[in-house]
Amino acid sequence: MLQNNRFYAVKKYAFTFNDNFLQDLYAPILGISSTNLYIKLVHEAEKQLITLGAATETSDFFKQISYTVIEFGEARIKLEALGLITSYHEVKDTNSTYTFIINEPLNFKSFNENQKFRHLLIKQIGEVNYQKLEYVYSANRIPRSANNITVTFESVFNDQEIEKISSMNFDELYRRIAACTSLPITIGKEAKAVIESYFKNYDLSINEIERAVYNAVVLTDDHMYHVDPELLRLKFHQMLNSVNNINVLQNIKLNRNTKMFVQHLDSTENSKVFADYQSLNAEQYLRAIVKSALTNEQLEIINLLRSKFLLPDFIINLLVDYTLFKTNGTLNRKYITKTAQTINNLGLKSLDAIYDHFHFINNVSYSLQSSKHEVQETLVEWMPQGIDNES
Repeated sequence: MLQNNRFYAVKKYAFTFNDNFLQDLYAPILGISSTNLYIKLVHEAEKQLITLGAATETSDFFKQISYTVIEFGEARIKLEALGLITSYHEVKDTNSTYTFIINEPLNFKSFNENQKFRHLLIKQIGEVNYQKLEYVYSANRIPRSANNITVTFESVFNDQEIEKISSMNFDELYRRIAACTSLPITIGKEAKAVIESYFKNYDLSINEIERAVYNAVVLTDDHMYHVDPELLRLKFHQMLNSVNNINVLQNIKLNRNTKMFVQHLDSTENSKVFADYQSLNAEQYLRAIVKSALTNEQLEIINLLRSKFLLPDFIINLLVDYTLFKTNGTLNRKYITKTAQTINNLGLKSLDAIYDHFHFINNVSYSLQSSKHEVQETLVEWMPQGIDNES
């Protein structure tokens, strides 16, 4: 672009500019130069409206924003690549005119569903900070005792043509599942209806739906992996009622008791521990333990347990507790995945069955160690004095 050119900056009639979306989602990818250029173009479009659409000379604009021609070009192409502006160029006689259509930043839900944008943002700010953004933009601050009395769209606008429209992108959901696991997971008609209902009525992201689907997969007698509709409905209900504020989670007092793996707790104490497992998702439970944001490694382990081993969150929470107990307070990836594989191989699906298994093998291991120690002590006592106890 030459400095003697001119340009038009155009906003659509109902243009709305959300600075939070721009700064939180786009700025880390764009950098300061491109972000500032977008804001300047928005303001320039407003000035052109006031001046009845008079074009802006590029040389004057460069002086206002203190950009060189090269700096402007580098900043502009990033805005174009992320869809924030659409550029047109027209050459007529000796005049060269650019038109920049200014597009609104995507909201978090739409941005999150764009896998390329999501990848770039996570690459810039990290998985932990991205997860914080997920909670900021999807935090559920409705009191647990409150009931949702909002009427559905269909109950007011009864139109047969509209009823045929499905706003949930099941193709994208299947694609994401296929990318995470090789198991043939099927979503039946009833399960799809549940997903569609929660997607429309609660504005859930595809990430949230995917997580609920993993937690509702059951292995049937015909060795097929199906999404159970009732279990799926329960997982959605738990998700909507869960506490999503990180600071609140850090103050949650869990009913953890590592003695449970050495000795059986009474039924009341055991029920309290199991209630924690069932009421919090895996990220929330581990965050409540460590009382800080989760690391990328911890998040990867949780996602691996869901996608590869198809474990529901309440089982993952039990595995986390047992692994921390066995590996001196560290979430050891090799140990927890090996334990998850053992659980699946044994066909253990309930909290009671898995807990009994952990309790049994831990006590067997303890008994073997004690027996070995007693044998060594007996040999030392029996050995005649004066003979070295060679190892």
